[in-house]
Amino acid sequence: MFLPWLWLLAFQEQPAFRSDVSLVHVDAEVSGQGRVIEGLRKEDFRVTDNDKPREILYLGEQEEPLDIVLLFDTSLSMRPVVERVARTSRAALAELRTSDRVAVMAFSTHIDLIADFTDDLGAVERTIEDQVLSRPFLPNSPIQRAVDAAARYFIHQPKSNRRRAVLVITDNQGSRPERTAVADFWEADAVLAGLIVGDGATRIMLGPCMFGTCGMSGIAEQTGGDTLKADDAGTGFREMIRRIRLRYSLLYAMPPGKSGEQRKIKVELTGEAAKRNPNAQIRARSGYIVPKN
Repeated sequence: MFLPWLWLLAFQEQPAFRSDVSLVHVDAEVSGQGRVIEGLRKEDFRVTDNDKPREILYLGEQEEPLDIVLLFDTSLSMRPVVERVARTSRAALAELRTSDRVAVMAFSTHIDLIADFTDDLGAVERTIEDQVLSRPFLPNSPIQRAVDAAARYFIHQPKSNRRRAVLVITDNQGSRPERTAVADFWEADAVLAGLIVGDGATRIMLGPCMFGTCGMSGIAEQTGGDTLKADDAGTGFREMIRRIRLRYSLLYAMPPGKSGEQRKIKVELTGEAAKRNPNAQIRARSGYIVPKN
């Protein structure tokens, strides 16, 4: 999320400003009336940092290559869902571009990296069919700990101009909370998106998570991610890949702040853009933590 000015040189717009400026990157989805709104310009957005307007230095739409971690919930009730996703993965992955990369993780009792990033989407399809489905599907489902592990996986990846997202395929019924997950997603500059399939009616949950507080939806909201509840896992999987691909990237100069300070971000449409899109909803990260000098 905190990027040197040379990151801008990868794009067509190359504003001139000091080389010691750090940039805040915000990945945003704009949707309305059940569809993703495309074709917006830099002038259509307004961003505030701790309630103060910031100049948007760059706005990108689909230009940047994308890294996605597919995170599969392999708890007991999820096998039919994963089977359906495996059967339809070729069509879903066709929404990506040749420069995009995908990694595969899965979780039940254990959280495992199944396959590292690759742009070979055929290999990703085979990984889902051969390795994810061959895992034992067990009752335990630590969703928040798993999505946090995916965020930390991104943290250890080299910095680049690639947009980052974690797509978790789950019934959203977790077994324990993970309170560092949002901060780790902010540090990783990654969005958490979720395909939620099923109502969790067959899951027996005990302790403080029995009312769904250990699901992923709250974390997704604070990272700016989208969630989709779907009866058809295959159709939902393709739609979520498409939505992630169509998000916007905004960059602005980070204002002065104390190391470790938590700051708020808000992204809105400007007046004219809001008039053109009266039902628009923007999903973007809710904040960040000022990094150490």
